[in-house]
Amino acid sequence: MMEKTAQSTPRSRWLGWGLVLAGLLVLAGWGIVTGVQLLQHVRSLRSHLHYLEGLAQGGTSGLGLAELETAGQHLAGMRQDLETIQSAVGPLLPAGRLLRWVPKHGGDLAAASDLLQIAVAVAAAGDRTFQAVAPALDLLSGSEANAGSGPGVGERLLPVLVAAQPELRLAQQELAAAVQARERIDVQSLSPQVAGLLEKLDRYLPWFETAVDGAMLAPGLLGASGPRTYLIVAQNNQELRPTGGFISGVGELRIEEGRLDSPRFSDSYAVDNLEVPHELAPPDLQRTMLAQLWLFRDTNWDADFPTSARRALKVYARDRGVQADGVIALDLSALQRLVDAVGPLQVEGIAEPVTGQNVLPVIQAQWSEGGGGWDPEWWLHRKDFMGQIAKAAMERLTTGQGLQPLKLAQTLKQALDEKHILIFLADPQAACLLRGRNWDGALVPPSSPSDALLVVDSNVGFNKVDANVARAIRYQVDLTGKEGPRARLTVTYQHLSRRPVGDCVQEARYGDTYADMIERCYWDYLRVYVPAGSRLLAGPELPLPPGSLLARSGEAVPLPPISPTLEVGDWEVWTAFFALEPLAERALAFDYQLPVGVLDYNADGLIRYRLRVQKQPGAEAVPLQVEILLPPGAEVIEAAPADLPVASTDLRTDREFKIAFQKAKGGP
Repeated sequence: MMEKTAQSTPRSRWLGWGLVLAGLLVLAGWGIVTGVQLLQHVRSLRSHLHYLEGLAQGGTSGLGLAELETAGQHLAGMRQDLETIQSAVGPLLPAGRLLRWVPKHGGDLAAASDLLQIAVAVAAAGDRTFQAVAPALDLLSGSEANAGSGPGVGERLLPVLVAAQPELRLAQQELAAAVQARERIDVQSLSPQVAGLLEKLDRYLPWFETAVDGAMLAPGLLGASGPRTYLIVAQNNQELRPTGGFISGVGELRIEEGRLDSPRFSDSYAVDNLEVPHELAPPDLQRTMLAQLWLFRDTNWDADFPTSARRALKVYARDRGVQADGVIALDLSALQRLVDAVGPLQVEGIAEPVTGQNVLPVIQAQWSEGGGGWDPEWWLHRKDFMGQIAKAAMERLTTGQGLQPLKLAQTLKQALDEKHILIFLADPQAACLLRGRNWDGALVPPSSPSDALLVVDSNVGFNKVDANVARAIRYQVDLTGKEGPRARLTVTYQHLSRRPVGDCVQEARYGDTYADMIERCYWDYLRVYVPAGSRLLAGPELPLPPGSLLARSGEAVPLPPISPTLEVGDWEVWTAFFALEPLAERALAFDYQLPVGVLDYNADGLIRYRLRVQKQPGAEAVPLQVEILLPPGAEVIEAAPADLPVASTDLRTDREFKIAFQKAKGGP
């Protein structure tokens, strides 16, 4: 019996090994077949990605409806490939977390499950969104045939967006899942190649989310549930003001069920109804311009656009009796770009077609026509061209004739990014979306721990001299002192006009031509916004300009000293009021102690400093130089941009600077 058992044991072992070998052979066969299939999908996926990436890098030139339809096919193919790959290998990928120790690619293996989930979710959301809005492509392709007859583009587009809501809601959920998976990944642990792909995702995923969220909000904004009225505010950034420029005109844009009525534009002065009570102008507006009442044209005196927009809505409702649902402000730079995107335009009363290249000279010529001065007839009609251009542009938008939707979308995005267009909407969801993309012109409070800066100029000279003024900002921060970080801000102004004007006199007068309004002295009221708790050590000591209205009024009351004269939320605000004659240059410097809380100290000895410099809306790409003085022997661990501690850029958009360093051992 014992002999039989001894003989059966080797047989059992051989049988066991045989079963294991058979199983391995089956797995190998399955793996080979699956591997071949997966390889096919991987190759297909690469083909789809190559096409879509080439399409994105090519910009909007030559991108027509046929290319968009082909892109939709590639999105669908990419989604199918990724879902097949996930079905085949997805269950195995969580085991990659056990392989974090593998050299070079251990982080990639550990994150493989989340990376694949992100890819599948984004591809599914992209395909779903494209299929949901694809009927809009047919509408756009038929816009030429429908031009001038039948419903406009908005009316035809609205039912498509309404029908797309269920699919867009699912796309939102898929993108939310992708964001959650992204938050679980430590990019520092990834290989450079995979980290580079993830950095691309970090750039584009927020825009994808914004597009889907915007499509969800669009029906309500287009009047699907009732009529909407928006104020279109024209800001002249050649007369710079806190949110973009002097408010020269305003139009009412009415939308109901996707139908856009041509906005009715009027001079900002025509809004005033002095038969109803008005608030007094802010104290600094009273001192710099002798303003008494807070009128519609000065409602953008606050640097925070949502605050200024709410005031504009309130004043407009009081003076005009119209309750509006939001404010869209645009300056001359935005107008130039938009006309280029939708033009050329045939404008009533203007012989030549209006394009992006000639729209500003046309405006200046129309303003100057009639001799200027104080002629009553000229005064009444000096801004009629605003309504004429708006009407021509609206006709192009509503009919879609000759319109390039992708070029227009790209132009709008650029103008919003660079704060030449600002939008405030009363709808809370829409307002949240705009805030998330930094399109609402909000005065963003500094987060702790971090540093922040905003330089705001207000032209108070009753002229358009900003067209001839060059600015530059230099910001130096010293992190070596035991008493805490210190900063020095220098703002430089150059008046580029070459026409001498004699003594600078601040006065409200028109000239014979628009050009005359540009060739005058520059009168500026400067506000510098820094984190609350900052302490001014030294600032420019400027006397009240003798040619100012206040100095000549007979009631000369000195302006407040250079100190925190204003407190705005989480900011200290310092001011300066000065005049600058043609060919002159002036540099204003502010030295101040920053709060200790702007630095972030880690337990491992790493010190982080972060700075956000906000751009003033309406300003162009003001040169900006940031210099960070580190303690002797400090080692820079991270820096963005890479050229810190000294970086030169511009304020085309808001800018952020980050540096992490460790002090030398034994250092202070």
